Amino acid sequence: MVILKLIDKILAQTSIFFIKIYQYTLSPDKWLPSLWLKWKICAHEPHCSQYSILSFKRYGFLSWFPKVIERVFSCIWSKKKIYDPHKYDIVFFSSAPIWVPFLKQLNKDKRFDIKWIVTNPDEKSGRGMELKPNIIKTEWEKIIKSKDIRTPNSLRLDSKKYAEEANNFKLRLEAKKPDYIVVIAYGKIIPQYILDIPKIAPINVHWSLLPKYRGASPIQSVFLNNEEKSGITIMKMDATMDTGNMIDKLSTKLNFDRTTIDLIERMKKKWPRFLNHTLINYWKGLLWEVKQNEKQATYCQKIEKDEWEISINKDKLENVYKKYRGYALRPKIYFNFSPFVKGENYDKSEQRDLKQKRVIIEKLKIDEKLFKTEKNKALINWKELNKSIIDISFKPEWKKSMNRKSFKSWYIK
Repeated sequence: MVILKLIDKILAQTSIFFIKIYQYTLSPDKWLPSLWLKWKICAHEPHCSQYSILSFKRYGFLSWFPKVIERVFSCIWSKKKIYDPHKYDIVFFSSAPIWVPFLKQLNKDKRFDIKWIVTNPDEKSGRGMELKPNIIKTEWEKIIKSKDIRTPNSLRLDSKKYAEEANNFKLRLEAKKPDYIVVIAYGKIIPQYILDIPKIAPINVHWSLLPKYRGASPIQSVFLNNEEKSGITIMKMDATMDTGNMIDKLSTKLNFDRTTIDLIERMKKKWPRFLNHTLINYWKGLLWEVKQNEKQATYCQKIEKDEWEISINKDKLENVYKKYRGYALRPKIYFNFSPFVKGENYDKSEQRDLKQKRVIIEKLKIDEKLFKTEKNKALINWKELNKSIIDISFKPEWKKSMNRKSFKSWYIK
């Protein structure tokens, strides 16, 4: 392997040496016919010879020689330029932890060069209200120990408080001259002036099969609405949220026992590479834009705090299981419970005055066949478990997780 790398390096350097000699001597813009060929030499940008030098430096000779030959044989003379870079410069906008795998895959792929990371400013959290760095920022610093991270407070040029900051951000972003802007769960509206900056396109990765589930909570909504499949849509961004032309989709089945956690784990394995391939194939003309059908569009809103609360012995199992699947990652479904704790010296008459405890349902495993007949019954009562429940576990506030038998033994009289 070491010998092969050495041979590759020698071949690359030797090729670059002779290409540079060609550039300064035999290139059509250096000799007599250049008087006639001026501004008509090589339609590609950069020129084929420069493309070859840059490619051999970045990728090596052995892996990229076939692509260089393909480029040279497709060379034409024209005044009109064909932009065909040896790599694609990316500015990456995101603030959500679930999109870290996309960032890592882009960075791993030599065909892309991440020029900037744009994420939300650090936020105060915890009891001490200390500033906590955004996870995208933290992960990027781990990967390459780079400080090329921007955390603008606002992107709006008309902002009363941050107009100067936004304008400086605009000028510096334009100076980067990115080929693509890739936006994944950034959390802020991207103004039109940013969408106009990239040479190729502003790209958004949306977690639903558009035009269904535009908006803030597509991951949860597919489970809450019992969809049979989900996926991602890669689209060219426009000024309106989630309405841009679609470029490509990747879908996956949502089996009965799958939750948001399973969906995210599947995403980590397959979908980041899919984004990389889509960016390359889109510019090569192998993919084209498809307008969304507005008649099929559906919307999902930001999830409110009370939506993951359930009534354990009143709500139908069907509704509880939908929420369990949709909120499995966070914040998880819960019910409020007034316990009678064995070992405590509470009088029965005082029990009703005890402070309610929040109890999270950590695990809920259902028999799919029995579910069809039992789904209209309550999740549980303390004398009888719903017949379709194979396994269930509870986690009271400040306590460890426990099964139904332990929970009943400790909290139910």
